[in-house]
Amino acid sequence: SDKYATYEVLKSQNIPIIEHKIIFDPEKRKDYMSKKEIIDIISSEFKGRRKIVVKPNIGETGKDVFCCDSIEEIEKIVKELLKNNSSISICPYYDIKNEYRVFYLKGKVLLIYKKIKPYVIGDGKKSLKELVSKLNLPKNDIVKENLSKLDLNYIPENKEKVELSWKHNLSGGATPKIIEKEDKIYKKVEKLAIKTGKTLNMLFATVDIIETNNDNFYVLEVNSGIGATLFSKLAPNGKSIVKDMYKKALVEFFR
Repeated sequence: SDKYATYEVLKSQNIPIIEHKIIFDPEKRKDYMSKKEIIDIISSEFKGRRKIVVKPNIGETGKDVFCCDSIEEIEKIVKELLKNNSSISICPYYDIKNEYRVFYLKGKVLLIYKKIKPYVIGDGKKSLKELVSKLNLPKNDIVKENLSKLDLNYIPENKEKVELSWKHNLSGGATPKIIEKEDKIYKKVEKLAIKTGKTLNMLFATVDIIETNNDNFYVLEVNSGIGATLFSKLAPNGKSIVKDMYKKALVEFFR
């Protein structure tokens, strides 16, 4: 439940994980951080980078996660997030090719699925708004936040692919694709997830792993809350897959 603490533990054991810097609310944690130190961290992190991701240090489902491309935007987002969060994480933006979710139970991987970002294909006639209306996107604040970043009046060209979000959350409209054990990617993701689980002494959790455009793999985050509601609805045979995983977890809990 603490992104920065997870980062520090995994980094200390040489497990590849996306970088994190933590910012505390200077009003509540004066002994640890001043407003000047926050600006110094922001300036240092942004130097030499095109984009920075800012998010609550303790958060879920992709809510209040922002990708910023200027120091001014970062400062504005940090100020807003500190109204409701005692700490925030700042991360470099990684060019992500694929994101995977791994269900981990006591040293073993039960399931790996890839998250496919929501998108539409243009026909040269319909606006983004019309194309999006034909999708069965979740009706929640995450989707509203993602769509608010787009020009919904834009008319994509014929066969033009337009991604609706840079995030891979199922809650934001992404769809799951199960990775089979025979897939060459499976072993790479499995190995990193198991190493992560053992390092954190976890029993049951999910691990999010990214594959970058230069073919490197990193832990994105580890989730102590193992939600699978959307997966069970969206994936073929999803409900029975989830039911089977939770049965195995309950057996382990009561051993």
